[in-house]
Amino acid sequence: MRFAELAMVMAKKGARVLLYPGSFNHTTGPLHWELLLRARALDNQCYSVGVSVAQYKEDPKVYQSWGHSTLVDPFGKVLVSLD
Repeated sequence: MRFAELAMVMAKKGARVLLYPGSFNHTTGPLHWELLLRARALDNQCYSVGVSVAQYKEDPKVYQSWGHSTLVDPFGKVLVSLD
């Protein structure tokens, strides 16, 4: 997601959907997750899907993922975002 050139190469080879698995934390997640997904979709005029593990709030000792699996259309519009 952070490497725009990789998405560009995939789109030039015919990719219509860019699928990004990830597990951003609560620091970078709110700042970068949606922004990067929207940027890659808009840059390459394709769908961008960010798939993340769900938040696990029951035990603070367990890694706390930002979550928010998201689907973005080629115009950069968020179609769906899950907590």
